[in-house]
Amino acid sequence: MSDPDKFDIEAKHIYEAHKEEWEKLYSGKIIAIDVDANDIVSVGDHLKDVSLRARKERPGHRFFVRRVGKNPSVARLRNRNYA
Repeated sequence: MSDPDKFDIEAKHIYEAHKEEWEKLYSGKIIAIDVDANDIVSVGDHLKDVSLRARKERPGHRFFVRRVGKNPSVARLRNRNYA
């Protein structure tokens, strides 16, 4: 399994573990999941705002960005500058 596939699977497991709670709280919002910390680091309506906040809040962490709900497609961010 390639590294991107492993990353995607990790992010999916984190989302699935919190799915019920996050879909009640953030339906339709864009979230940045911190794969290294197993939680949400940023929530918002716009991809740019969510990603900037996530990177500022937790520099060096890996993030997976998705929309909460049935249509998750937004983008995937990978910060490869691990500190």
